[in-house]
Amino acid sequence: MKILMVTGTYSLDGSRPWLLDDLCRVLAERGHSVDVIVHDAKNGHPRGEVPDQAQGVTAWSVGSTKTRRGALQKLLGYLQAGIGLHTLGYKIAKTSTYDLCVFTSIACFSWGFPGRVRKSGVAKRLALILWDFFPIHQLEIGRIRPRALGPVLKAIERMAISPADHVALMTSANEAFFRSYHPRIRARTLIIPPWSSSGELPSAGFSKLERFTVIFGGQLARGRGVETLLDAALLLQNAHAPVDIVIAGDGAERNRLEEHAQNNGISNVTFAGHLERDAYRALLKTVHVGVAITVPGVSPPTFPSKIVEYCGVALPVIVCVEPSSDAGLIVETAGAGVSTPAGDPEALADAIRVLLGVHSEGALDGWSSAARRLYEEQFSTVSAARSLEDLVHEATPISAPKSQ
Repeated sequence: MKILMVTGTYSLDGSRPWLLDDLCRVLAERGHSVDVIVHDAKNGHPRGEVPDQAQGVTAWSVGSTKTRRGALQKLLGYLQAGIGLHTLGYKIAKTSTYDLCVFTSIACFSWGFPGRVRKSGVAKRLALILWDFFPIHQLEIGRIRPRALGPVLKAIERMAISPADHVALMTSANEAFFRSYHPRIRARTLIIPPWSSSGELPSAGFSKLERFTVIFGGQLARGRGVETLLDAALLLQNAHAPVDIVIAGDGAERNRLEEHAQNNGISNVTFAGHLERDAYRALLKTVHVGVAITVPGVSPPTFPSKIVEYCGVALPVIVCVEPSSDAGLIVETAGAGVSTPAGDPEALADAIRVLLGVHSEGALDGWSSAARRLYEEQFSTVSAARSLEDLVHEATPISAPKSQ
């Protein structure tokens, strides 16, 4: 089949591959033809076709032509990306007919382009992969300050979603929340968890660190809950638990978090900074447990994508999520880790102690095997590709749904 991907995030030079990079490559390996229209609003790229893509994948950049820093510059970047989508992007897309067009949340950042492609008949089906409930999540964690903007932004997002034939949600809890948050949208829903191509297991000669080590990998930004991990580290340190914690990642909150650790005398935590994908995955293979954290007080169910990366390298997971999320239940049911409430450092410290005890007894390998099985059954890129193939192979033809 012929597929069109519309995305603002894509590693055009191959240096920082993302979820859609992996998905496009796997779809091409499975015999499909994949075109990618990239409307990156923040990082500058020359417009036009981008060379040296994977076989079967053709990519074009239609977004910002220069890297944007600062609020005004970023706004200009988004405007330039929107114009690029509806000029060069549409000029490229209309030369073909696609079995499926895929775009991702936040839906309104695609400027109505996927809906135009669907309504014009350029794409026979349109699927949104929804990872972010915008704007409610951003309002609740403080990324959007004026709460009065909420209803307006929600209406804009609903308009961007409404042309989709299908909306893919991460879990059953996400699906239920979507139906309650956007009751007027009639798109069919399906479950596609986040995926990863991190399928390389540690080789036979690959050794774990001698001291029990827990890792958090991800952006150090508002709403990530890293403070909870630091507070749990202090509790473990005060109890003389033989545990080290590595925080791999960078972001706007890094300096503040490092100051928090320093001011509280936390010495069992190492800030590793940003690591390229290969270096990060190599580090994952040397540690014992991965931590995925969110913050309390949010209503949309979250599913930290770090869970997928950890399971891909057979790493047991501690999932610290809000009550609305079923991510912890999924991991616990699979025997791949434990779940604790978000924002509870005592519970997180206890969970780390539990897995330290399992490790001390020599039983952590069973948890690792369960994590790997969970990855293979639900979180692999191949699994996501199959789900998209199933959409196209549906026997019943459909028309693009509209909000009522």
